[in-house]
Amino acid sequence: MHIYEIEREDDDKYYTIESFLKHDGYFVFSQDELKHQGDETIVKRPEYTPFVPKKIVKEEIETVKAEVGTAKEEVGTVSKGPEAILAQIQKIIPEKYERPRIHVEDDSHYDIPSIISLLQWHMNRISQKVIGREEIIEQIIYAILTGEHLLLLSRTGMAKSYLANHVFSIFENVRIFSAQASKDQTPDNYFGPYDIEEFKRGVIRHNIKKSIIEANMVLLDEFFDASDVVLRSLLSVLNERKFVNGPEQIDVAIHTAIATANYMRLNEVTEAVLDRFIYKAIIPEDNDMYNSLLIDNAYALSKGKVDEPARKIPFDQLLYVHNIIKNNNKKIQIALPDTIKFMKNVIINKFVSEIRKSEANFFISPRKQAKMSDFLRASAILNNRMEVNTDDLRNMYIGLVTLNRFISIKQKDKLFKDVFIDTLEQTMSHFKATNAYQQIDFLLNIKKIFQTIRDDPAKKEKLHEDKGLLQSVRDILLKLFPFKSKDKDENLTVESLKKNIIDLNPYVEEVRDLKQGILRDYRDIN
Repeated sequence: MHIYEIEREDDDKYYTIESFLKHDGYFVFSQDELKHQGDETIVKRPEYTPFVPKKIVKEEIETVKAEVGTAKEEVGTVSKGPEAILAQIQKIIPEKYERPRIHVEDDSHYDIPSIISLLQWHMNRISQKVIGREEIIEQIIYAILTGEHLLLLSRTGMAKSYLANHVFSIFENVRIFSAQASKDQTPDNYFGPYDIEEFKRGVIRHNIKKSIIEANMVLLDEFFDASDVVLRSLLSVLNERKFVNGPEQIDVAIHTAIATANYMRLNEVTEAVLDRFIYKAIIPEDNDMYNSLLIDNAYALSKGKVDEPARKIPFDQLLYVHNIIKNNNKKIQIALPDTIKFMKNVIINKFVSEIRKSEANFFISPRKQAKMSDFLRASAILNNRMEVNTDDLRNMYIGLVTLNRFISIKQKDKLFKDVFIDTLEQTMSHFKATNAYQQIDFLLNIKKIFQTIRDDPAKKEKLHEDKGLLQSVRDILLKLFPFKSKDKDENLTVESLKKNIIDLNPYVEEVRDLKQGILRDYRDIN
């Protein structure tokens, strides 16, 4: 089989034409297979699909291969991309092929405030159905907005699955996979059984219909009851969104998975899997009598069943907001100032140091720390802003800590959340009182100027034209160095900026690291 390199904006992966067609909802059969299959089986599609699927025959694809591009025996290239392939198929077999709707850069029908408003409405609605879970509901929404996974821990009967299903129910045109784990299960229970017909021809391939591979939202109940073999096989699926089984490699559609468990078991496999769950929460026992009354009233209305909402959020609208949060939208971006990004890392490091006073092995992986940038953008957009600010830093505990987990500090039990907020408030107060915050802002502005010159050396001579950035640097300079005259500061050059960095006396260790790093990395800028 020829393999074609299809040029796509989102990645540089290799696809066969067959896999590309299957990805867009087309079932590929040979002429012989068609004799034994009814049309009803061939054209069956998930309910969410916005177009009518058609059958594509392998022999007809070979015609396309001959007509589109120049293919070598092993690897060929189709420089025209997938649009050209689809156009050629449409010309050759128009009576069998109805062209699916491909993603187009037309977002005129998306309204961010309306999407966020409806999402917030659903959060409030679910909190009235699942009592006392407001913070965990918010955490699940953050997980979905950022496209990450979440682990829910509690004792039996605490409505973990009920909560997850309630959240999943707010989206339409979404594929959901749900499974309750057990020790006897094999990977086939999740990825589909082997295709017998393909196996007879010597090809090992899974029948992935209705499997976890095709799902957008996933509920993995009693997660730690699964065997290590199953958990290990889920690693690449959850993290890389790819199912790999020898020569069989399939891109996975999972957007967010929620795993629930009544206990945790730790070994090398489970620790690796746990790191894939950025968001974690413990559902505590609630003995509040008023909440118990509200739970009784909610149960009387729902009888323990998920209440399907009248207004749902189309899954493509969720993906639209998600892509903005992940900086994948070229037109709309949420501003994340360098100073906020720097303070994010400062606060996380100080929080880890504080926890390690009681738990020496406490660890936040660099991957999770980097992904907190996505959380900050999600926090901004969820609060109807298109720029991250310090309020979002305060919210960061939702993604950083295990909600409702306690730690013993000085013989007192304290929530991880409270330790984080205390650390943040102390750090921000100290940095602002000592002017360390302004020093960071000043250094990062100069770093931006140096990077601009490195990217385009010609801009060095036009440095004075960037009035906005230079004025920002001047304003901070006057606060940090009040003894310097204004006239001297007006004529800023690379040399004078470097001298100002050297003259700066860091108030905190983090500023010293930043100062030394800039002088080291931009020593070639003269």
